Amino acid sequence: MSRETSPYRVGDHWLDKRRDGRSPDIWQIAEYDPKTRSTRYISTKQRDLETAKSTIHAYVEKLRSKKSQSMEDAKIVPQLILYNEEHGKLVENPGNIDRSLRLFIGFLMQDDIGVNATVSDIKPVVINRFITWRMRPHGYKLAWGGRDHEFISDGVKGASVQRNINDIRAAIIHAANNGRIPYVPRIPSVPKKFESPPSDLTYTIDQMGAILAYATDNPPMYRWLALMMATAMRPDAALAFDPSLQWQEKIGLLDLHPRDWPRTDKQNPVVQAIAPFVPILRQWRAAPHPIVQSRKKAWGNLRKALCLPSKAIPKTIRHSIATQLRRRGVAMQLISEQLGHSSLNRTTAIYARYDPEFLGDLPATLTTIFQEILAAANQWSADHLLTTGPTGQRIIQRKMEMEYVTTT
Repeated sequence: MSRETSPYRVGDHWLDKRRDGRSPDIWQIAEYDPKTRSTRYISTKQRDLETAKSTIHAYVEKLRSKKSQSMEDAKIVPQLILYNEEHGKLVENPGNIDRSLRLFIGFLMQDDIGVNATVSDIKPVVINRFITWRMRPHGYKLAWGGRDHEFISDGVKGASVQRNINDIRAAIIHAANNGRIPYVPRIPSVPKKFESPPSDLTYTIDQMGAILAYATDNPPMYRWLALMMATAMRPDAALAFDPSLQWQEKIGLLDLHPRDWPRTDKQNPVVQAIAPFVPILRQWRAAPHPIVQSRKKAWGNLRKALCLPSKAIPKTIRHSIATQLRRRGVAMQLISEQLGHSSLNRTTAIYARYDPEFLGDLPATLTTIFQEILAAANQWSADHLLTTGPTGQRIIQRKMEMEYVTTT
């Protein structure tokens, strides 16, 4: 059908059916290309006309959002989507940005300003309503990225909401930097009274040993945990670690920055591979496991089974190793190099491999710490049995208690 006979038109675009007989039941977004003097089709993937109407509106709004618009005309949702496509998918942990933007759209679906809100509508009072919404029980259902998402939460703390706000603010700044809107509106942060105090939690050697021992029969989980304990590596970077690409066995170096990740302010250094970790690296390289995005569920089961506090997270391993190094007299500059906090860490770390005086006692101290963790893991395994319950959850039993029951 032609543009004039189409059942629905939006500007220079209209809904049509393909004339070549392919996908005859699917509505297509049709647009005329004056350069080729032909009509181009973009599938809505919808058979229902009313649903296809929503799809063509979203498509046209996305095209408009790439052009310069006033604050009153530029809709916020297309700008969030563009930011996610142009920047969010290129960062170290794209899931976080993706989640923040979905959450804000889910909020808009329930707020008075609605999903057709413009950038000019995003005033401090709206952000404050979003903060309140996030900190109380809430949820949403949303089609995003070709999938249907359903989210339910009992409410989160201020630090989590602030991360969401940072991503929303970054999306609007991205639009302004690309000339799509004239300026960035004021986006308030979470009030200080809701900010979470810095966590001072660290694990003891025995706790890290128990964590490692609990994961013994789960090689991917075990390797991930051991890697963090042997290097103080960031959890998300450790998830993406590939020993075949990031370990140079001949010169004993580990490049903690995943090959495909962009360089950001969060640097992942080049460090020494300490001797007791090398057997794990060799086995890992010989029998690699699939890379995953998250081990949140596995960590949650581990934390509950070992009775660790609710604020215990994988990143606490990084803090704990740094604390152990400091307590044992390693200089802060060397610890900063190991953590990737120094701006020259990648260059200096490479030369440090051949300059023992530069690294001082850090490698030896880190080796001692890791050996103590392995010993604690062996002791924990000697004292405990791991069984699987009817629901598949692992159960810990003390061997001494089992032996007592058996002999009496």
